Amino acid sequence: MANTDAKTERIQSRVDPPDFGKNTLWDALSRTPGVGLSVIDVHERLLFVNAVSREWFLGSADADVDGKSMRDFHPDTFVDERMDMIQQVVTTSKPMSIDHIYHGRRIKSTLWPMADRKPPFDRVIVVSLTHAGWSSHPVVNAIPFETYETRFIDLGPLNVLTKREVEVMALLGHGLSVPQTAKILHRSVKTIERHKSAISKKLNLSGQSELVMTVSSMGLEVSDAMLTRHEMDAEED
Repeated sequence: MANTDAKTERIQSRVDPPDFGKNTLWDALSRTPGVGLSVIDVHERLLFVNAVSREWFLGSADADVDGKSMRDFHPDTFVDERMDMIQQVVTTSKPMSIDHIYHGRRIKSTLWPMADRKPPFDRVIVVSLTHAGWSSHPVVNAIPFETYETRFIDLGPLNVLTKREVEVMALLGHGLSVPQTAKILHRSVKTIERHKSAISKKLNLSGQSELVMTVSSMGLEVSDAMLTRHEMDAEED
């Protein structure tokens, strides 16, 4: 009985929300494997980028961001879209999310207004998860964020493919047969077989299983083929 009373007393005396050090949550989030975290302001400055986000967006976990801006690392098409989002988040004080493929990796990023104690209120916190990271958490998907529709894509290694080849790869990777793919794209079976062979050669894939694995890991969809590449588009078929 004494132990129960002591436990009850501890619960009743605790502080909610807890009175933790100001860096406790920040350290926990920024150092969690698989979670990208950045702080960016309306002047395009990279104020903080954790190792995960540096790897996903800058190409190396060791990338030096000190004194750097987004345009030091990204094409104008990428920066212009993200700055449009940042301005909206800062102006409305409401979070916004974007589902995008960059450097060949599908990522879902959510931009949160940073609740500074004094002006200027010009910074956002960007939290990013990979396709595999967010698809395994239905609670994340249930939050009704306003979504920013991107017009651009960076397919990474898949940038060597034409738009038609990306369509073919996505359909085959989602389990459709060559004849089914041919019917959907209004092409002959022979043409789809030719595209499939070209895809395997360009990406050095060995068989259907590797093609499916590549599509699945990236979360590639047929509609992604219609997006404009951040860099010069691959040649049309």
